[in-house]
Amino acid sequence: MRQEKNRLWHFVLITLAAIGFIFGAGQKAPAQDQKIDATELIRDTQKSSNAGGGIDMAWWIPDEFWKVSLANRPNSTPEQQEMLLKVVHPYFIVGIISGKSGLFGAITFRPGAEIRDLVQLKDNEGNIYKPLADDKIDASVPALLGLMKPVMARAMGPMGENLNFFVFEGTKKDGTRRYDPLKDGGFEIDFGERVFKWKLPLNSLLPKQKCPVCGEILSGTYKYCPYDGTKLAGNK
Repeated sequence: MRQEKNRLWHFVLITLAAIGFIFGAGQKAPAQDQKIDATELIRDTQKSSNAGGGIDMAWWIPDEFWKVSLANRPNSTPEQQEMLLKVVHPYFIVGIISGKSGLFGAITFRPGAEIRDLVQLKDNEGNIYKPLADDKIDASVPALLGLMKPVMARAMGPMGENLNFFVFEGTKKDGTRRYDPLKDGGFEIDFGERVFKWKLPLNSLLPKQKCPVCGEILSGTYKYCPYDGTKLAGNK
């Protein structure tokens, strides 16, 4: 069981290596993106569990991930970056691995079609959404995800081969994001007996803040200092 847990824990590093291979990206975005740490961002956007002998992971891929990945791409132009972000922005994209650990560490993975039947996105109001049909998605999105999958397979072996991507509606009618990682909110991803929950905003995307009383450097998501209860200005 420890071996499977370690595989999920190191998935974040393998993700960076694989995406870096595709995009030629470094681990840090430039100064205008507040030096977002890609490792921390991926940790914030991935949830995993091996409870009950399961090997389950869900990875949310918001716009900010693509921005960080593209930031240091050789010969990448702002126009090219804007074009890619325009393609992915309307969607909520999640990658899922789901399986069971058996004898001698063997893993039996759920087929992608089975996960698709199970997976659903649930917002804070209790509304439930299913993945979009292929004909409801810009054709560039499956092409991009298709480019990622074989690289992940080479990097991770069977786990990478069984990483399945699902695309949901990600914006409202006015074009604003349903799940903005910089604003208060949250959502959950369910597939079968596994439920993963995200609370927003994401810590990795907000600058640190300093308590004016005790001087502690704190998460940008904190509203009060956990050491002395001082109300913080926050990052708005």
